[in-house]
Amino acid sequence: MDIDQEFLRRVSSAGWIMLAVDNEAVLCGCPRDGCSLKVRLAPDRPVPKTCKRGPDLVEKTVKGFDDGRLFLRERREALCLTIEDVETIAGLSGSHVAKMEKDDPAKIPNIETFILWANALGYDLILRPGELSPYALRVLAKPSEKRRQIRMKYRISARRRLQKP
Repeated sequence: MDIDQEFLRRVSSAGWIMLAVDNEAVLCGCPRDGCSLKVRLAPDRPVPKTCKRGPDLVEKTVKGFDDGRLFLRERREALCLTIEDVETIAGLSGSHVAKMEKDDPAKIPNIETFILWANALGYDLILRPGELSPYALRVLAKPSEKRRQIRMKYRISARRRLQKP
């Protein structure tokens, strides 16, 4: 039995995180933070409801392009998609993803291309607060007069942006 698009929509609408897809079923994870429940859902069975919506089970902290590249390649392979499938879904030109995905990539994407690539595989790019480096903390420790000048400059710039048609 093949997996059809309507079944995949039902799984997604129920809130499940699709971890892997094959011809017979979808391996899903509960989206609730801290829940490790994984279920195999088949088209001939009802799709159960999940716990409350929460962070994706496979949330990944990306510290550099290589982290993201490996994560997206694993995701593509888990979903049994070809590179060409991903390029078509993302609206990217031929062999674009192939050049970025391979080991020692010949091409490193700009942020827009990386977002399109991640979105094509069902992921959003989310920025969340993290730790500041020791150097960033040192830069932030500027004298208060310097900080006051910078703040004033930013206020003036913000007013100018509001005035532009």
